[in-house]
This record gives sequence, structure tokens and C-alpha cells, in this order.
Amino acid sequence: MNRYLIIARVGDNSLHPTWINSEKRNFDLFISYFGNEEKKYSEHADYYEHMKGGKWPIISRLIDKNWEIISKYDAVWFPDDDLLVDTNSICKMFDLFSAFDLSLAQPALSMDSYFSHPCLLQQKKSIIRFTNFVEVMAPIFSLSSLERVKHTFSQSKSGWGLDFLWPHMINGKIGIIDVTPVIHTRPIGGELYKLNPELSPKMDIVKLQEIYPDIILNKKYKKNKFKVFSQILETRTLNEKMAYFKGKVQVALAKKVSKETKKYGA
Repeated sequence: MNRYLIIARVGDNSLHPTWINSEKRNFDLFISYFGNEEKKYSEHADYYEHMKGGKWPIISRLIDKNWEIISKYDAVWFPDDDLLVDTNSICKMFDLFSAFDLSLAQPALSMDSYFSHPCLLQQKKSIIRFTNFVEVMAPIFSLSSLERVKHTFSQSKSGWGLDFLWPHMINGKIGIIDVTPVIHTRPIGGELYKLNPELSPKMDIVKLQEIYPDIILNKKYKKNKFKVFSQILETRTLNEKMAYFKGKVQVALAKKVSKETKKYGA
């Protein structure tokens, strides 16, 4: 048994084999397969199940069913299956997550990734940014944070709104790990959405807001706007004020560079 765990909902075009391209790793893999081929990918997994449905409600059920196992790990990553990254990068990501005592984080997205939030694109020469936001595409939770928010996974079928909810519920540091980027290889709205047309992201946010009336989930709300509290570069650490302004500049530059960068597979 390794120190960390990946739990992934995967389909027939999953890229998870790139995550385990080396036998030497610090994580185990729990595959929750939603395709049609019985036992597909079971040989890749330390833990395996075959279950139809969306991402987060099924993961919620999986966690409840297997909490005795999951609770033995220090941190758990929930990546989408269209993320391209190798074993060494994942191991480093987990090591940094623990080294910086993070409660919630995600790896940055490479510049050739398809993305929704430019603030999540990789910043060169940056090791980590301490922020107030990560996306539902690939969150990493410490065990204590996971225990605090796991009940929310079943409250949004599409996952929309959860990424604005979690920072309000977690007591601890949140970060984007720039030095271990992943490539988001497909346009937003992947295989799970195609197989589950009943998913309604906008309605999920409305329902989630009804459950948590004291927490404003609108991304335009001032407190929900992306902010960098501090940043560790390869050469120095930025204080809160410098990190805030540099973060603003980085997002603007990331938008510009990403528009000029050919997307993966295009």
C-alpha cells in the first residue's frame, strides 16, 4: 500500500495508462469504469469497480462504500480521465502537496490544454501558488479535507458549483502546483457528458445554492474571484501584496499565450 491514492472515473478513451507508465510510484489507483466492456482496465487498478453514471455522485457512493480503505491514505486525487501526465510528475505532485501541507490543490494546466479558467494555466518558473480556488477537473484533498467535504460530492451531478463551495468549507491552504502540469487533452464537456445527457450544470448550481444559502456560489462574487495569496518561485517567495499583483498579470498573460498556443491534438 502506498501513501497516496488516485480515484478516477474512466471511460473507453481514458488516458490513465500514462499515469502508471512506471512501476516505481508513491500512489495506488482506484479505477471506477463507466464503459461497456466488462472488466476493462481492471489489470491497471489496485482497486476496481464497473459503474455507469456521472463523476461526482458515483465517487460519493464509492467513497462511502470504501471509506475504510480510503481513510488509510494521506491524500486523494480525483482527476478526469482526459488528463495526460506521467508517473513521475504525479509522484512529485503528491510529494509537494504534502511538503507544503496543503489541504486542497490541483496541478496546473499546460498552455496547450483546453481550459475554462485561465488562472489555472501553468506559470513558468513557479513552483506553487497559494490561492482560493481549484477546479473540479482534478482536485487533490488531504484526508482531513476529504472527510470534511465528501458529503457534497452527491449534491451536484455535474460537479458544477463544488469548486466554489469547497474553499468555504476547508480550513487550510489551497494551492495550484505549477511545477507538475497536466495536459487537458479534450474540449470541455467530455465523454461523461455525452453518455449522461441528463446532466444540467446550471441547474446543479441552483440546487447547490439552495442547500447552502449562506455561501454565495456565483463566480462573479468578489470573494470568489481568483486570488493569489502568495507564490513560491524557483528563486524566491513572493509576499501577499506582490503575489496578488503578479497573479493578476499572470492570468492576463496566460490568456494571451494560450490563444497563441496550438491546442493538444489540434
